[in-house]
Amino acid sequence: MLDEKIRDGQEQELPDWGELAFRLLSVQAVKGTDEMHLPQQLVLTYALIVVTGGTVQLQADTGLLELAAGSVSLCMPGQTFGTVEQSGSLEMYIFYFNVYRYGAADEGSRPLKDVQLLPQSGLLAQIPMQSILTVCSELAQKEEMQQRRVSFRAQIAFQELLHSIRVSGRQRPRDTNYALEQAKQYIEDNFTRDLTAQSLAQAAEFSPKYFNDLFKRKYGKSALDYAAELRLQQAKRLMAESGAKLREIAHQVGYADEFYFSRKFKKMIGVPPAVYMKSRRRKLVAYSSSLLGQLLPLNLMPYAAALHPKWTEYYYRNYRTEIPVHISAYRSKQDWQANLEILRQVPADLILAEDSLLAEEKAALERLAPVHYLSSEPADWRSQFLELAERLGESWQAAQWLANFDREAGQAREQLHAQIGSESVVVIRMLHSKLYLHCSRSMASMLYQELQLQPAYTGGGGVYNIPVTPEDIAAIGADHLLMLIRRESDTLNEWSRLQNDLQWLKIPAVQRHRVHFLASDPWREQSAYAQLRMIRETRHLFLSHSSIHVP
Repeated sequence: MLDEKIRDGQEQELPDWGELAFRLLSVQAVKGTDEMHLPQQLVLTYALIVVTGGTVQLQADTGLLELAAGSVSLCMPGQTFGTVEQSGSLEMYIFYFNVYRYGAADEGSRPLKDVQLLPQSGLLAQIPMQSILTVCSELAQKEEMQQRRVSFRAQIAFQELLHSIRVSGRQRPRDTNYALEQAKQYIEDNFTRDLTAQSLAQAAEFSPKYFNDLFKRKYGKSALDYAAELRLQQAKRLMAESGAKLREIAHQVGYADEFYFSRKFKKMIGVPPAVYMKSRRRKLVAYSSSLLGQLLPLNLMPYAAALHPKWTEYYYRNYRTEIPVHISAYRSKQDWQANLEILRQVPADLILAEDSLLAEEKAALERLAPVHYLSSEPADWRSQFLELAERLGESWQAAQWLANFDREAGQAREQLHAQIGSESVVVIRMLHSKLYLHCSRSMASMLYQELQLQPAYTGGGGVYNIPVTPEDIAAIGADHLLMLIRRESDTLNEWSRLQNDLQWLKIPAVQRHRVHFLASDPWREQSAYAQLRMIRETRHLFLSHSSIHVP
């Protein structure tokens, strides 16, 4: 039975801990505001992750877990984990330890790597805070943690922590969010199996209707729709691989009948699989840097793109290894001939570019491959995104992404309004020693439309760049200043000087430590993916109560 399979990860027979020995190696305390980030890391030992404050999304291998205070997750040797995002002031402890067979924990013995100590699912039931907070704090603060060996007393305290988690894990108090997260995780791990709404609900110990309502309310879609979406996403990835046959792809994603799969695919995606397979194998070129932010939400990775470690820092850091050919995103108006020389070596099927290019540059591009131009000044980022999606046969994917985007924007809007109410904001741009009231099209779209924050300045027609003095800024009376400071030496030196300027110090927002820093990436980019990043950064800025003094 499927419900038994789901419970296998929760109620499986676990080893007798009396046969095992545990050796704590080190403790890592992770504390900070929403701007803190724990990079993805590979663990060669066991890693017990305990959250004692705030909430965090943990990327454990390919799974995404939501951990709140009292939540515990265990990573096995050879797995990876890192934080994705958080809310509130995070307090998290990571215990790195080895496991041995009893009596074999001497210096020459080999630690065990594959003993399943706790339920297989990455997320464990919440445990009483009283049971873990004191032990975690004591262990992390001990001076011995900085030395080569952990003290004997710390080893005992760690055993007590493990025992508390073991006992609480057996009790597993009823928690709706935990049950839903377990169900979602199971779907992600088993979406190619024959899942039914009834079996999933039964495994989560809910009635089918109640389970479906809860799941849809939390994730924006039914459990089976989510499974179908995962199947199609996997199918689309397989279709990009040369040599993959439709029948093989259908079987690999869980459809025994390739004809049923084809009908399902066409109904949900809008085009037959054969047409889509052909389109995915096209070599796309994102000639303008912002277009990469329109392609990523469509799960399309270009063969060539405009990248630079500073001017497109986020894309360069995260996607440069996945994009075979890089053209320059720096001084593109001067370097366009060098970029075209690179593209002459690329068998491009379609070049995507903004329509603001010089006529000579356009003519040269069109001699290389078909070119699709998009407006460099779209009425809004959505119109360009939907236009591009339609051109590439990805309208269904765009609709799905926008639905998720709107849901996240709505949640952020509610959180921000609950936190800052009607407090006003204004963006101040600094270039060398000059200050400007500033609002780009992307900023206006995000801050004042999507998130519905209160603008302190309502002139300028929504998009403006107006020179101001510190006295002018004080007169506006904004509750929060969002600083967009050019990251080069002259401007940064002027920013350091400005922070000691008497007129600057008279600004109410400065006196209340409500000065926040914005980076040009993503705040000056007009794309779907940049808008999503802006939502998350805005939430981090305001919900963490952070103020800054240097960018």
